[in-house]
Amino acid sequence: MRDTYGFCFSRDLLGPTQRAGARIEMNVMKAFIRRAFATTFIYRLQFWLYIVGMFIMMYATYSIWSILYKQSPNAFGMDIERMRTYGVLGVMLMIVMDSAEMTQWYIAEQVRQGTLELDLLKPLDFMFHMFCSNAGALISEVTVVLLPCLVFAYLVLDFKPPADANAALGFVGSLALGYLIFFFANFIVGLLSIVTLDIRSYAWAYNSLVRFTSGQIVPLWMFPAPLAAIMGALPFQAVFFVPMSIYIGAHEGSIAGALAFQAAWAVGLFAVARLFWARVQRRITIQGG
Repeated sequence: MRDTYGFCFSRDLLGPTQRAGARIEMNVMKAFIRRAFATTFIYRLQFWLYIVGMFIMMYATYSIWSILYKQSPNAFGMDIERMRTYGVLGVMLMIVMDSAEMTQWYIAEQVRQGTLELDLLKPLDFMFHMFCSNAGALISEVTVVLLPCLVFAYLVLDFKPPADANAALGFVGSLALGYLIFFFANFIVGLLSIVTLDIRSYAWAYNSLVRFTSGQIVPLWMFPAPLAAIMGALPFQAVFFVPMSIYIGAHEGSIAGALAFQAAWAVGLFAVARLFWARVQRRITIQGG
């Protein structure tokens, strides 16, 4: 028998309980994907405004890098085509990472309204429930938002393909690991609302830190060496900078090493998230009304 990932295995290797659990998990994932698509098409005006807004942001980023490059062509360490591609790609990756970032706000809002127990009553692990919800939103946004943005980028903004086949494969793997890292980090931030009941102040600081240190807007090689070293010690460069630099062929070192670096952060943050969740469950306070 061949499973959904293409591996051959014997049916005897999976007992009835395991097969039933796998079916339930797949059904849960499908349900979240259907809900995400339904939500997208219900709020059609918001959907079209979002796409137009992304087009404007992509064009603005493209124009800014073009102007800066004309003023100082030797200040960026690479040609203008790759620099503009880097900037436009950073905008498009916001679409991919948006669902992971919303994790913190969803948990905080559930705590504020006193409705978190409704999620906990579901026969699902809470982290798995949040991941499925995010995955459904991710698939929906990639399908109906990212694809039009890619077409716009290629036709209007001279967006370049990956540097080579290895860069393309490395980018996909790196982007997947970056998404996991960002999900686990935002899950941890969201759980802080169970302790503090309000995360708005430090969530703002956290989100600003992510934007500044992740290399999404400005690549890390343009920062002073001491500051770039500090940024390199944080997990956020693994969310944006690593996959983006792999895409344009500007990553220093091997792609395998970069993926191993991201995998280590993903495993570490997953362990922290599980441990933190096990502890804060005892402190859940129901409020609202």
